[in-house]
Amino acid sequence: MNEILPGIYQLQIPIPDNPLGHTNVYLVKGTDSHLLIDAGYGNTDALQALQNQLNEINVNLKDISHVIATHVHFDHYGLTDKLRQLSGAKIALHPIDKKMLAPKSTGREDFIRRAEHWFNINGVPAGDFSVLPTPFSKTGDIFSPGLPDIDLISGEEIGIANYKFQVIWTPGHSPGHVCLYEPHHKFLFAGDHVLPVITPNVSLQPQSDTNPLGDFVNSLQKVKELDVNLVLPAHEHIFTNLAERVDEIILHHEQRNSEILTAIGSGQKTAYQISQQITWMPELGGVQYQDMAPMDKRLAIAETLSHLEAMRVDTRVGQVNRDSIIYYRRT
Repeated sequence: MNEILPGIYQLQIPIPDNPLGHTNVYLVKGTDSHLLIDAGYGNTDALQALQNQLNEINVNLKDISHVIATHVHFDHYGLTDKLRQLSGAKIALHPIDKKMLAPKSTGREDFIRRAEHWFNINGVPAGDFSVLPTPFSKTGDIFSPGLPDIDLISGEEIGIANYKFQVIWTPGHSPGHVCLYEPHHKFLFAGDHVLPVITPNVSLQPQSDTNPLGDFVNSLQKVKELDVNLVLPAHEHIFTNLAERVDEIILHHEQRNSEILTAIGSGQKTAYQISQQITWMPELGGVQYQDMAPMDKRLAIAETLSHLEAMRVDTRVGQVNRDSIIYYRRT
């Protein structure tokens, strides 16, 4: 637990079975109540870690009035409903990510069927990996996420203590991802949008009609224009070189596009076939598809699809439907 700026503390909430180790959650102290930015993974270990670190700075859970979730992913949003029960805090989330909670909470079996079909038509053989190894499918020591109380609106301002945060909608890693910008003190709560070492996963979701990689690059350009001296990310470490880091991430995705085009060659290939020819996690030394865990394989194929969709939009690739399987070719 560190005080990053006056009244702003970084808390590290553990993520089970994840090489990232933890989510950086930030507490902003107010006069009578406090604001939490992200909540952490939804299990008892995460809750205990949060309580222990709050105790170090003499903050009680009941003193937290609001939790702002940068996005809906479980290592950020999973603990929100339990915190609401314990503290009475209001939960805020972008309305687009709010919609993503419904399939997992009210139509899980249909969500699983659609996910299986999605991967099958993109070339994944039945039984290759579990298509839904997510916390929402687990039982036991996992807290169920609930719907938020407040819709975060891009452009609105949230004031607490001496800080005024501007909500900036930054779709890509998640369609409703937001960052919080403090223009007077020149720092940015970046969530997963910009990380100092790794690049966040940008996936095309089942039956989606969006271009998440295109959205992500546009969102990167948006935050690059901000006057920022300090970036407070949700993973890894705090950093200062926002514009330089944005350029590095954009270059990474351009190189990934080139790698995908090379993998397609002069023929036609599925996203599943292409993903097996990509070097994943190059910033960590590189991992081949066959050596990845089932969840990482699922993310790799979904990210391959986001690149293919972006290049389909800019006409570098085209789709061919053959025997109910989608293939991609260079144009």
